[in-house]
Amino acid sequence: MYKTLEILTEEPSMETFLEAILPQILPSGYVLGENCFIRSHEGKSHLQKSIPKKFVGYTHFPYAVKVLILHDQNSADCVLLKEKLIDLAGKNTSIPFLIRIPCRELENWYLGDFAAIEQVYPSVKASQLRNRAKYRNVDLLGGADDLKKLIGNFSKIETARNIAPQLNISANTSVSFQQFVSGLKKLLDPNFV
Repeated sequence: MYKTLEILTEEPSMETFLEAILPQILPSGYVLGENCFIRSHEGKSHLQKSIPKKFVGYTHFPYAVKVLILHDQNSADCVLLKEKLIDLAGKNTSIPFLIRIPCRELENWYLGDFAAIEQVYPSVKASQLRNRAKYRNVDLLGGADDLKKLIGNFSKIETARNIAPQLNISANTSVSFQQFVSGLKKLLDPNFV
């Protein structure tokens, strides 16, 4: 039975983000730091280089493990990026895994909840921005660049630490965020192998 989850992330800000929201999403029996581990990397190259080694290592674990890989899209073609990550994990691996690609970046997921942004940064008037054409599909925005324009002073980790606890998971309008949430639930379903 699978009761361990390894999450591979591209950068420390994603780790900070996940530490805040996973307790709201993880099913009963999964606890951060006990059987759910976040392994952050120092950028996409570092993550990509580590995937084949980690998957070989997982086959030697004394217990069954599932893996979630999170990799920002940035300007890459989503389909090609996902294929590359599948190849790195090993198409014939026996390790159950799932890949989720935030469109375009983690920060787009914050832009999916203007109320959370406004709660942390009151100068951002969410109600005025929410209905503007530019913000209707937050997955098409420039991520960190657009968020920085809204909030001013910007640090990836500090912003993750501040906004993530305020996010309304079910109301977030980012399609890629909702795909992440539903994918994680699917991966952790006991019938997913």
